[in-house]
Amino acid sequence: MVREERRTRGQAGGEGLRLAERIAKDGKFDNDLEYMDENAEKLARRVQKSELNLKNAAVNEFQKINKILDNCQLCHHEDRNLPPVAPIISLGTRVYLTLPTEPELSEGGAVIVPIQHRTNLLECDDDEWEEIRNFMKCLTRLYHEQGREVVFYENAAAPQRHMHAAMQAVPIPYDLGDTAPAFFKEAMLSADEEWSQHKKIIDTGARARDGLGKLAFRRSIAKEMPYFHVWFTLDGGLGHVVEDSNRWPRGDLFAREILGGMVDAEPDVIKKQGRWHRSDGRADGFKKRWRKFDWTRVLSDG
Repeated sequence: MVREERRTRGQAGGEGLRLAERIAKDGKFDNDLEYMDENAEKLARRVQKSELNLKNAAVNEFQKINKILDNCQLCHHEDRNLPPVAPIISLGTRVYLTLPTEPELSEGGAVIVPIQHRTNLLECDDDEWEEIRNFMKCLTRLYHEQGREVVFYENAAAPQRHMHAAMQAVPIPYDLGDTAPAFFKEAMLSADEEWSQHKKIIDTGARARDGLGKLAFRRSIAKEMPYFHVWFTLDGGLGHVVEDSNRWPRGDLFAREILGGMVDAEPDVIKKQGRWHRSDGRADGFKKRWRKFDWTRVLSDG
């Protein structure tokens, strides 16, 4: 009973709501231990209709997730022997590198994606994180050679949509690297509701410097929470727990508006969020620049 209550807490047909419904329908209910003891059987009686609703909700959720997985542009569809729609630039054992959708805020960006469909990056295991960090290191070296800085971010503000988790890498001019945290901090402080249950800003960069190191991000935010996180270094940056996903900018618009403003991108470029295509003319040029820094060559050459 306790397990079912935890599983269905707050859901239609859940134990807590079912008890509340039965109390609401009992005109003689009295919040008294004697009354509850005498009427325990009546209060505990299950309503068959609620049980059916709960099962239907579970079936609908299962069908919804399957449909999302079937249409996911970042998933390997092994049953149909289909690679992701997004072009694969570099493939590790658990994670791969692809290009961002067009239009890009800054030319030469990249996206780090776990092969397995994850709701957010906090769900990734240690092996996946090791490969994600390898890609982050190599991309940082690539952009530094070009005289640019890089900002990594993940938007996991809508877990109910079950989108494929991904980390975006956006190169910015080198002289903006030091001011980027201030831009994101100001935006996070003014985001969401005025009165919130959680801290407006979770400083994972400071926690990394204080001793948590590469575990700072994973130990600072619960994987069940909707969140946004941006990395300014390999180990951390700034995180924000999203109180109301309905009020959060749709898609990647929160990050795109901040970064777009920093690099003076046009408003139509900032607002447009495209889709991936199997044939992408940018792929060959990126692969040539990336080859020198590609850590996955060790896997293929080995």
